[in-house]
Amino acid sequence: MARPKRIDFPFTLYHVISRTISEERAFQSPRDRNKFLEYFARYVELYGFRVHAFCLMPNHFHLLVESKGSPALSHLLHRLLTAFTVYYNRRHGRKGHLFQGRFKSMVVDKSTYLLALSRYIHLNPVRAGLSQHPETYRGSSCSYYCQGGEPDWLDTKEILLWFKGNRKSYGRFVMEGLDEDTKPLILRQRYVGGEEFVRRMQSRLKQMTRMSARAGNAARQSGERLKDAERKKADEISEGVARHFRFSREMIGNAVHARGDLGKARRILIYLLRENLPWNIKDIAQYLGLKESRGVQYHLEKMKGDKELRDICHRIKKRNQRRS
Repeated sequence: MARPKRIDFPFTLYHVISRTISEERAFQSPRDRNKFLEYFARYVELYGFRVHAFCLMPNHFHLLVESKGSPALSHLLHRLLTAFTVYYNRRHGRKGHLFQGRFKSMVVDKSTYLLALSRYIHLNPVRAGLSQHPETYRGSSCSYYCQGGEPDWLDTKEILLWFKGNRKSYGRFVMEGLDEDTKPLILRQRYVGGEEFVRRMQSRLKQMTRMSARAGNAARQSGERLKDAERKKADEISEGVARHFRFSREMIGNAVHARGDLGKARRILIYLLRENLPWNIKDIAQYLGLKESRGVQYHLEKMKGDKELRDICHRIKKRNQRRS
């Protein structure tokens, strides 16, 4: 039987789970967890998601994320898992896929299950015997909820409002779940909510199907607007690199043999485009007018161990932020 098409709506809450292949450990050290969260923070910003909770277990992870105006859940997870797998394989000397081919995503009735799911996610390490207290497990967002210091990309305010901002009260709420069955009931393999919520979601899906031609046209228009915004962002990055090195944008992109400062400028431009836009290597090559993508990959590899160029990237990025 064919798998149902993944639901990907704007302004929708999702519980996402992804497991490794053959139960392999994906997070062997704090460095692995930090690198995953570094990529996660980057891509939720690029694709416009709110993060309510997360928990990184040894062989799987849970995310509680909410889409904004553009549905892009599959894009977010694809970029996240690809980037982390490349890092992990290089660090641990392995090859191939790390996570199973299809992640699970459940559409959540936010009005009813936001708190319950955050508690379920935060209790995972305790139930697995990895920690006695959820707030001391460094691979989850519970420590931020209970102790503060959360990063900008983690939205704790909405859940903490239910406890009048009292972090200790939220911690007690989580621990009270140990005496209960907190696993959410999943209906029809992809809904966390009651039957009425399921009916609303299915009605929404049917409406989208009936309006497929109009929706397709709207999606194309939305896609064009997104491409325009991405191109504008790329131009801003290019201008920043050009100003720093005092070359024209055309010289950086079109030079056949980029050496010396010109080569540094191209390498930095490629790196910044990759880091700040949801573009793949082919997209970057096309933007720069390069006939082949191998040169893009070459420059990205060379950037990894070059502290001098990374420092220049940081300065260019800060200048661009002041200008915007």
